[in-house]
Amino acid sequence: MPKKTLAAFTLGCKVNQVETASLLEEFSSRGYEIVDFKEEADIYLVNTCAVTAKAAYESRQLLRRALKHSPLLVIATGCYAQVGVEEIREQVEGPLLIVGQEFKPRIPEIVEGLPLPLEETQALLSDVRKLKRCEPFPLHRFRGHQRAFLRVQDGCSLFCTYCIVPYARGPSRSLPLELIAEQAKRYLAAGYQEMVVSGVHLGLWGRDLDPPKKLLDLLRLLDELEVPRFRLSSLEPREIDLEMLSFLRASSGFCPHFHLSLQSASNEVLRKMGRRYRREDFLRVVEEILRFFPEAALGVDVIAGFPAETEKDFEETYRLLERLPLAYFHVFPYSPRPGTRAASWPQLPPHVVAERARRLRDLSRAKKKGFYARQIGKNFEVLVLRQDENTGLLEGLSRHYVTVFFHGKAKLTGRLVRVRVERAVDTTLYGSLDMVG
Repeated sequence: MPKKTLAAFTLGCKVNQVETASLLEEFSSRGYEIVDFKEEADIYLVNTCAVTAKAAYESRQLLRRALKHSPLLVIATGCYAQVGVEEIREQVEGPLLIVGQEFKPRIPEIVEGLPLPLEETQALLSDVRKLKRCEPFPLHRFRGHQRAFLRVQDGCSLFCTYCIVPYARGPSRSLPLELIAEQAKRYLAAGYQEMVVSGVHLGLWGRDLDPPKKLLDLLRLLDELEVPRFRLSSLEPREIDLEMLSFLRASSGFCPHFHLSLQSASNEVLRKMGRRYRREDFLRVVEEILRFFPEAALGVDVIAGFPAETEKDFEETYRLLERLPLAYFHVFPYSPRPGTRAASWPQLPPHVVAERARRLRDLSRAKKKGFYARQIGKNFEVLVLRQDENTGLLEGLSRHYVTVFFHGKAKLTGRLVRVRVERAVDTTLYGSLDMVG
């Protein structure tokens, strides 16, 4: 009997990507053949996202695309499956297995107990507010990635007024240190040279453990395990302190790249968003980071067009970002999410939101161009991510989040090498291989 084939597509965050990879590994161990999502498959799995209206739309489109193949089964899981089940039922024609967050780890087991083909839509959902445990989603090899995402935390308990995540993922739940150590050791055994410490709200890690832990305890673990390189995903300004910065400066593995969840530099907008920091906190932490790491890559998340964001509020944000030595922004045009408080407030006209997002993206492009230009002439270590199909050049990523293209052999993929940066073309750097690490 031929193997059943399974294809998966992941939308959204690093946590989602790890969860999909873990599920695929489990399916593979049960005898399924994993194929590309573009190919014909017996089973399709879409790990959805709900953080914006665009992500929800893309989730529905992918489910429709999968159903066109008339497979045995199409599975919708992830955040949109949890909070958008009625929209999915109404707008996606065809039988689906809709699996909420609590049941996601059991998808391979659930599928094997189903009579196939699925004749009508079934939903396995529960109240995520009652979730207490962070599921480990073990993984031996992060399929298709040269950097391993180390998933350490799930959920969020803060309920910012614009954010659907607490409703989609439940309260903050931390993976215990011993399970994190086991996963990190699996990645090390597989030869990964860099780990990205990831969570839905990483800065909350450890607070729910018994006894409570600090993020610094987790960072010490990575140092003890001698992880060659590690970097942190997004943190809020008040989640970084001098003790952490002092430790990171002494760490041999830390990559000096900080991604700060700012959202706005207007205190009034931050208050309406329900954020737990002020503009002054952000300025303080940027100053402290640059004191410890003068050449650090500093990135920020920023939302354009939040309800009641005045022109003055926006200009406050724009001018602050303009004058700081930042490397890039992730710009999100505000997208009202059903069920959040801000969705019921008077909204700004779409053209205003779009124009503010455009201005921020243009500024981000200029910041990135300047940051990259400052790297010319430098010699640094990069992790080789891939070989470009069109040019044959290798793509490497530095510790401070700079991408460089250079000539080299494909067998270097996944290894650490040293590269000298020679020139910049807009926001693309080119260099030459200096030494294999």
